[in-house]
Amino acid sequence: MAETIESFVAKLQAEGIEAGRQQADQLRREAEKQAEELLRQAQQQADKIAADAKAEADDTLARARTELELAARDAMLKLKEALSRALGALLSQRVRQKLEDDDFLGKLLHEIVMTYVKADLQQREVLKINVPSEMREKLISWALKEIGEENVEKVRPAIDLKGTLADAGFEYTVAGSTVEVTRESVVEVLAELVGPGLREVLGRAADEQAEPKE
Repeated sequence: MAETIESFVAKLQAEGIEAGRQQADQLRREAEKQAEELLRQAQQQADKIAADAKAEADDTLARARTELELAARDAMLKLKEALSRALGALLSQRVRQKLEDDDFLGKLLHEIVMTYVKADLQQREVLKINVPSEMREKLISWALKEIGEENVEKVRPAIDLKGTLADAGFEYTVAGSTVEVTRESVVEVLAELVGPGLREVLGRAADEQAEPKE
């Protein structure tokens, strides 16, 4: 049957509408695809920014921890040095007080002299004792007062008391050997005795500082 003008126009309209609908569907699909791609890229960018931020935060935290550990170590070293200096100063002061006490030094030297005299009955060697000049006079006065002139005269041939020592304390020489008991030497010995305990305490504190924090 021959196609009328009306039906032909209607057909063209229908085909045009269908083509437009298909075109619209195609455009919508492409738009959705582009939107999904943009969303995927945006998510990737957001993930990268978050990862970079976390990495930077972790790096900053690690640097901060390292700096704190170094600061704690430096503080502990300074504390050790300060305590060591304080200990040395305290020992030096106390030792000087004792070695400048003529009563204490007189009794100590008296014990040494009597031990030497008993050991060397024939007095073949002279016990040479050296003290600071001002202490020499004090010791002579102390000996005369505490021991008595008669006893001092008995041991005088065995002793050569000099007053040329520069520091507080004394030194004595017999048979070519000299024993030094000065402030410096006594402090050195005492510091060695006290030092290990002090170092142990500070060492434990340093270990606690070094332990990793949760």
